[in-house]
Amino acid sequence: MKDAASELAVTPGAVSQQIKSLEEDLGVQLFLRKTRAIELTDEGHKLQPEVTDSFMKLRHAVDQVRPKDTNDLTIYAAGMIIRNWLLPHLHGFSESAPDVKTNVKTLHSWEDFQCGDGEVAFRLSRKPPQDLHSRCIHRLVLIPLASPEFVAEHPVSSAKDMLNLPLLEDVVFELFSGKSGWESWFDAAGLDVENPDYAMSFDPFSADYALDMALEGKGVILGWSIQVYQALAQGRLRMLCGPLLETDFHYYIVCNEAEAEKPQVKAFMDWVQKEAALMSTLRSMKPGAA
Repeated sequence: MKDAASELAVTPGAVSQQIKSLEEDLGVQLFLRKTRAIELTDEGHKLQPEVTDSFMKLRHAVDQVRPKDTNDLTIYAAGMIIRNWLLPHLHGFSESAPDVKTNVKTLHSWEDFQCGDGEVAFRLSRKPPQDLHSRCIHRLVLIPLASPEFVAEHPVSSAKDMLNLPLLEDVVFELFSGKSGWESWFDAAGLDVENPDYAMSFDPFSADYALDMALEGKGVILGWSIQVYQALAQGRLRMLCGPLLETDFHYYIVCNEAEAEKPQVKAFMDWVQKEAALMSTLRSMKPGAA
């Protein structure tokens, strides 16, 4: 809802009202509304891919006739990356390349990326994407985190103590890996924990709310390194005890092979690699780190 509102330059409430009007017009419910979460119904799942395909065809047709500025750069990324990493840092690229006109678009699925002129995308995968020019920029690390106030009120001395805390779970990592993030983390900590007792679970449409709740002191999140780096650096989140789980997933910045040497594309990829390298300091933020 946040991503849609941002894309349309309206409030989340206005998006919700438009959805309600659409459902009334169609005579079917498209979304299941839950506390701080929203899911597609069966009817919604049937409609979504066809609508997405139609929008992609419309956008492609418009792009074919719109005159292009040779310095245009379109950046596709998941909403989580845009909100928590790209936008807080993008001014640095704008200052280093003031002649480049930058457009940022939310990547809801990999099919949204058309590999067109002056287009780049962030992608998470185990291996470099085939048939695309790619640069590996960051290895995904899962980190147990909470607000400073929560950490002060809930001291823990071992990974096992984490089982007594309100754990916030987003299911996105499980969709990628086939195993929940918290189960993988407890494995890395040497604990055999199946189906941890989550205080709250968030589906892919609402995963960012887990971060919001952690920032508000409502529980412990297993944060994705690229998602939480900014909040960690600013002191708004603190690491808890236990391992920093290095996964076998990496973030890549990709583009069409034919676009790789375009000045604005190359400049952005160079900048992303340099900026992402700063996340190698994550371990130094862990309490007790040398």
